[in-house]
Amino acid sequence: KVWIALEAANAPYEMEEISLYGAGGKPEWFMKLNPKGTVPVLVCHGGAVRIRDSDEILDGFATAVENGAKLVPGGKEEKIRTFRSALNEFLPIGKKAVLGGGKDKMWKKLAELDSMIEGPYVCGDQLSVADCAAFPFLWRIDTELGPVDDHGL
Repeated sequence: KVWIALEAANAPYEMEEISLYGAGGKPEWFMKLNPKGTVPVLVCHGGAVRIRDSDEILDGFATAVENGAKLVPGGKEEKIRTFRSALNEFLPIGKKAVLGGGKDKMWKKLAELDSMIEGPYVCGDQLSVADCAAFPFLWRIDTELGPVDDHGL
């Protein structure tokens, strides 16, 4: 989600990949950034700001990231929050469906999400952090279960 948002905002960034499970665990320098060891971690403003969760990164994207404001269209903040909240309700339903059960419930919830979209993007004509949050999950559903168009959405 965060990588997609950084790319969409055309924000300058450096990405440091780490082994999530390798021998010896995560590198010491990373554990100093985030003692919980979760990914991703966004470090910005010369290290003055560290955000340790992808949802929290997207929540603060407009102010934390150079060019980040372009993914939070003016007047659409509540729309973004509402959609992302509905998306977070969808995640366990989608995960269960991808793993083999509850597909009907998933398609119903996807239809609800679809009804919230105002145009080609969640907020109308402009890409937002809400779209970036949704993409990885929709891509996985498409990959695992086929195009959503095949299910009337």
